[in-house]
Amino acid sequence: MKLTPVTALVLTSTLVNAGEKTLIDFFLPMEPRNRVSDGIWGADHVLPRDIDNGLEDPTLENWCYWDGSIVKDDDGRYHMYASRWNQAYSHSAGWNKQSKGIHAVSDNFCGPYTDLGETWPQWNNGSGHNVVGLRMHDGRYALISSEVTPGNVFVSSSPFGPFQHLGEFIIDPNGFYEGWARYDELDDGAVRAGVLGHLSNVMIILRPDNRYMMLARHCVPMISDNGILGPYKMLNGRAWEGLENMPQFKNEDPTIWYSDGIYHIVVNHHGGGDITYHLTSEDGIHNWSNRGLAFHKKAGIFRYTDGIRNDWNIVQRPTVYTENGMVKAFNFSVIDVHKGKDRGSDNHGSKIIVVPFDGDGFNRHIRRIVDAETAQVYTTPLPAPWQVVDLGPVPSPGKTGFNTRFNTFRVEASGSGRHGRFIYRKMTGDISARVLVLSQDISPETVLSGLMFRENLGPDARTVSSTISRTDGFVFENEGKVIRKQSLRAPYWLRMEKRGNRITSFISSSNDMNWEKTGETIADLGAEFYAGLFAHSDGAKQPGLSRFKDADFHVWGEPLKEGVVSHTFPDRIPASGKITFEVEFENRQTLDVFVELQHVHTTEKLKALRRRMPPKGTLELTYDAGPLKPGEAYWFVLKSIPMHGHENRAVQSTFKKVLVK
Repeated sequence: MKLTPVTALVLTSTLVNAGEKTLIDFFLPMEPRNRVSDGIWGADHVLPRDIDNGLEDPTLENWCYWDGSIVKDDDGRYHMYASRWNQAYSHSAGWNKQSKGIHAVSDNFCGPYTDLGETWPQWNNGSGHNVVGLRMHDGRYALISSEVTPGNVFVSSSPFGPFQHLGEFIIDPNGFYEGWARYDELDDGAVRAGVLGHLSNVMIILRPDNRYMMLARHCVPMISDNGILGPYKMLNGRAWEGLENMPQFKNEDPTIWYSDGIYHIVVNHHGGGDITYHLTSEDGIHNWSNRGLAFHKKAGIFRYTDGIRNDWNIVQRPTVYTENGMVKAFNFSVIDVHKGKDRGSDNHGSKIIVVPFDGDGFNRHIRRIVDAETAQVYTTPLPAPWQVVDLGPVPSPGKTGFNTRFNTFRVEASGSGRHGRFIYRKMTGDISARVLVLSQDISPETVLSGLMFRENLGPDARTVSSTISRTDGFVFENEGKVIRKQSLRAPYWLRMEKRGNRITSFISSSNDMNWEKTGETIADLGAEFYAGLFAHSDGAKQPGLSRFKDADFHVWGEPLKEGVVSHTFPDRIPASGKITFEVEFENRQTLDVFVELQHVHTTEKLKALRRRMPPKGTLELTYDAGPLKPGEAYWFVLKSIPMHGHENRAVQSTFKKVLVK
């Protein structure tokens, strides 16, 4: 295998400790049932092979197959939903222009699968790719197509169909970069292929909290509270972003599943020989860990019980088949030669292979790792100057730990009302406090989590709090008096600002750049007061689990990160090109704010606006780009630049796509 420098680094670091197992060690050998060499397609390194494993056309009379996921019906039969194209086309032309969704069935999850034909021939001439299937929360069967279609769902009450078009997925960017979900103008391949706006590599799972979760090509967690079509709200960035020993480019084909209380992703890195990585998370949204190698094509996972193995040149599109919360098998789309050498009407092609997997052993292995990491978190001292106390009588003593890798407080707390666990620090003067309250859905009990400012640690102390709970949503209150209450669900950013005796509350559903003001109140907390993180079990006797990420408490004007705190630049701008908006900022040094629009298609840069920012406060800016054409798309670019510095020396920058009304 030819290794790029990054690939070699990752493989070395992953495999250096031979005593540590990774996902690749739990593949099981395939039991051959009809292994032949003569009269079938394929290069020598995939011969002999079992033509009854998975789904293939062994003589290439008709089809090349790709994608594929397995769904078991109520009668114990196994259904594979996949894509195919006529073998007279090359691989490139086949998947890109001729791919159609199909259905195959077998009495064994490993195959052989019998092709029953197209799944939705009545819709768009049967076009479909990245095809996968699942059972919905209501028991119906759903099929997904993306890449060559915008991102579509087809449903039926029977696994045999007929499948009717339900609709297209709806995506809510939620303040994140929409190009992480649908292809946009920054993806050159999508521009060339004419698939701007399409989703790609879509995988859908049913979460145990009765919601639907989506991953697409860029591995961004998206969750729908309103059925399989969505809207799917983007809740974080790319799952692999910033992970140690993980390539930060050319990652695709993610698959996701949930087992034994843990979310798993397997994602393929196509920049160094189809090497695939395994990630885990407690909530499926934040704090993903790289668990090492899932597989690579030279590792010999396509081996039979008698030791014979096949070495496929291309190994992509992994999907998992699970039963009773355990992985039983992985599916892979494979080609015997490089994609460019799989031409029409030749002796090379693609098929779908099913490789059995030791799901029980794998679950026990990962559970041991995760439990050991959690135990270590609870023995890690809190970073200075944080302290912790249980306030008032609580049914059960609390427990607090700190995860240094994820900058996350982990808090088990019981109680209700003003009684609970308080992680705090003493502060004076004007302050800013913000934190990301992570998903509360993994807590075994009801839970309340949030920010609290209090006069002292006594039972009668004046308090102001901004909290989220599964029962009441968001509540901002002063001494028990509710100032603002609204329905929402963690993860959510919370922020409170103290200026003299005035305390203001903000929330943000995505990141800390787009804040919504939720109210303000007056409270005299004294010259020295206590600010921190508060949690309890919302009345349940057993402790609930709260997690707080990236807590930032500082004296106003002495931020950990300088620049713009928030802005109100709209997503849709008037054709006049004149936009008035506000920027809030907090700096140690003198900075300028820099604003510019750049045309998405032509890359033309419009007039730049640059203004001096005082050390802290809010500026109202008017940006006048001149007349704009309705319907045109622009990149809104915002930077914080040192005084007299060039824009390339920005200490902070952000961008988003905006449309002309």
